[in-house]
Amino acid sequence: MGDILSIFSTKENAGLTKNLAYAATAQGMGFVSSIVMSLVIPKVLGLENYAYWQMFTLYSSYTGFAALGVNDGIYLRLGGMRYGELDKSGLKAQLSVIGISQVTVGALCLAALLASGISGDRLLVFLVVIAYGLLANNFVCLGYVFQSVNLTQVSSLASFFNKVLFLPLLASFIVLDIDSYISVVVAFILCQLVAFAYLLVCARDVIRAWCGSLSKAARTCAADIRAGAKVMVAYYADSLVVGFTRMLTDWHLGLTVFGKLSFSFSLINFALNFIGQFAMVAFPVLKRLGEEGKREKYLEIRSVLHCFLPAVYLGYAPVLLILGWWLPEYRESLAYLGLVLPVCVYSCKANILFNTYLKMSRDEGLLCAVNVATMVANAALSATAILGTGSVGAASVGIVASLAARDFAFERIMAGRYGEPYVRDCVLEAVLSAAFMAASWFLTAWSVLPVAAALAAFWWVERDQAAPLARGLAVRLRRERGSNNNMGRKSQ
Repeated sequence: MGDILSIFSTKENAGLTKNLAYAATAQGMGFVSSIVMSLVIPKVLGLENYAYWQMFTLYSSYTGFAALGVNDGIYLRLGGMRYGELDKSGLKAQLSVIGISQVTVGALCLAALLASGISGDRLLVFLVVIAYGLLANNFVCLGYVFQSVNLTQVSSLASFFNKVLFLPLLASFIVLDIDSYISVVVAFILCQLVAFAYLLVCARDVIRAWCGSLSKAARTCAADIRAGAKVMVAYYADSLVVGFTRMLTDWHLGLTVFGKLSFSFSLINFALNFIGQFAMVAFPVLKRLGEEGKREKYLEIRSVLHCFLPAVYLGYAPVLLILGWWLPEYRESLAYLGLVLPVCVYSCKANILFNTYLKMSRDEGLLCAVNVATMVANAALSATAILGTGSVGAASVGIVASLAARDFAFERIMAGRYGEPYVRDCVLEAVLSAAFMAASWFLTAWSVLPVAAALAAFWWVERDQAAPLARGLAVRLRRERGSNNNMGRKSQ
């Protein structure tokens, strides 16, 4: 009973390692769930229904616009505080104001949708997007409160429940031969509702507190919006680098092509969500460090990402063979996967490193400007490729080129603060990404040989960075294994 009740605890874990391990464990299970979802849902639904499911996931991912950045503002304002230090009455009032505002925005969106003349399945998709947005924005808001005060285990478990509870429902669809996208969407929303209920139980101190002044809470929301709007725009500009290409594909190349392209991005997104947990855990801990500590951690994290993130390219050939057998109707999607896999490398680096550090230094405006410029550049490239030539492949290359340029801009900004050379590293990463894209497009599964050779050459050139990092990681793993063995013997 004690173990069950402990999942509702608001006691903070000490240190970065324990928090990261907790989040990684919970998110690792969610990662497995996401893999199953990515592989089973297209098999269950078929091409057309899967395309509508992807339409729902695409447009529902932008429902956070309705929050106007208040969630990010809360995260920035409370970041580094402890749960016991929070003004529970004021927070309850603020959550109430946010809930009321979301219902109002939802009603306005519903009225606009009904007046738009959209009908059929597209109307149904947008109706459930509105319903999901009302729930998701309140869920994210409360989750950000826990993340900001270093209670990452709570937000990690909420995400875990959201994803893992979906699996038995998906299994029932297979047994009952249900192939309707709307059934999958409803199940997805129900799992989100359960996860939100878990957060509410964990926030019981806030829920039970006396509600503070709503007018004061409204002023606090306005201040949080002013601070968080730039972060929100930066986030959605980053998301629209890919999202705009997907939308253009839907509007001009049809539902089937949209579904196939979206399948490739769905395989990348769950990896980004998993790896992005490091940023969630790191933000409140890094923010408490002094300037020299932040610099040391920046250089360490940057070296690790630069040297080892490109290893993801070795996974393309096995994935191509396995998924080509499992989902033969999506073989064209797997060709696109080879072109967009560098998105995983560049986006992981940006989310873990640059976004975290720019938020800590309260440079939301700079983060926003770079991401918006990237979005605009990619929009121009995608429009040229899709409207001009009808080539999804060319549009995919444009996405990677835009993200590589953004990476260079971020590196230049951070080099101005920490004095780390960056041009050589950026060039090496770009050359390696281009080599992988060319090999995967022309050689498909046989690309594993030239890609492995290119990675070996990359690590040889970067041996002064990679070798010490690899040795240090090996030492840490041995220490962790020894520590776990000692704890096991003591418990016996």
